[in-house]
This record gives sequence, C-alpha cells and structure tokens, in this order.
Amino acid sequence: MKKLILGVGLALLAGTASAQTMGIKAGLNYTTLRGADADNYDYRPGYTAGITARYGFNDMIGIQTEALYTSKGSKRTYHTSDIETEERLRLNYLDIPVLLHLQVSGLFFEAGPQVSFLLKGNQIVEVSRANTTTTTERDITDNPYPIDFGYAAGLGYRAPSGIGLGLRYNGGLKNIDDEGGFEGRERRNTSFQLTLSYVPNF
Repeated sequence: MKKLILGVGLALLAGTASAQTMGIKAGLNYTTLRGADADNYDYRPGYTAGITARYGFNDMIGIQTEALYTSKGSKRTYHTSDIETEERLRLNYLDIPVLLHLQVSGLFFEAGPQVSFLLKGNQIVEVSRANTTTTTERDITDNPYPIDFGYAAGLGYRAPSGIGLGLRYNGGLKNIDDEGGFEGRERRNTSFQLTLSYVPNF
C-alpha cells in the first residue's frame, strides 16, 4: 500500500511538472459518515492542505488536479444508564481529485471524480461516569478499506492576484468497511470543505 501511494505521488509530481500553473491550498473540513449504519454519527472538524495544478484549454475551461492531505472521520455520543460514551473516528487520507474547472470573471465552478488513499486511522473512545473519564485510543488503519472512491463539486471566487476562496462538497461512493474488523457495515465518507488557495491565473 505504501508503495502504491508513493507511486501515485511520483506520478502526480511528474504530471504537475508540465502543468500550466501550480498552486497551494489549505482549509477546514466538516466531515461525517453516511449510510445505513451511520445514522448516529455527527460531523467533526478536520483540515486539508496540499498542492493543485491546472491545465487550461482556454481562459475559461481547464482540468484541475490536486494532492491533498485530508483529515476526515466522524463522532457519536451515546448513553447507557449513568455512563456517557463518545467515539471519535480520525481517518487521514491522501485525496486526489481530477476536476473540470470553469472560471468566469473570477467566479469558478468545479466538479469531478476523486480517489483517496487511507494513510492513518484512529478510534478514540471517552467513557465518562460521575466525575471520572477514561480515554482509549486504537489504531484502526487496517480496518477501513485502504482506497476510497468518490466525487467532488464546488464553487468559489479567485481574485486577479490568484488568491481564491472555495467551498466544496465531497461525497463517498464506496463503503469504507469492505474489509477489516467492521466489514459489512454501510458507511461512506462525506464532507464539506472551505479552503483558501493561491493559484496564479492563466
């Protein structure tokens, strides 16, 4: 798996070398899980950061590829008698979207497929009873399926200076529990993403 991720990273670097323009972006995620077995999960904050490369067919239309380190996951709280339990899932991915990018007078729209590679997964459980709280953390990197497929769609504004503000929705098309200890559950990643970027205009 690590060799696959390294190979993808090298391919991206090779491809961006011929890009018409490159930039950087970073921002915040608001992520959760959707599906038949994710009814009780709430959104949790995360982050994203990485590089972006654009290939323009003309001043309006182009293809944008990105390599983003993204923190995803979810949280839920449930009660049993006098015990409160909070479970948090932290799933860190390398996201690689390939988007059709349309820009008119600074406004831009983007949409396309996305593949994500799981880098690290943790489950944090806090159990509170009376005035006592016990926290346990477990590595679950081998539980979710290591590759996730989805889509991304968003809009935003980019100033003539190249600084842009974007809002994006990421939806998962594949259950993350196709193997490992949670196999059989129907849960998919989903998130809203607010980012600040710098990409020089064509």
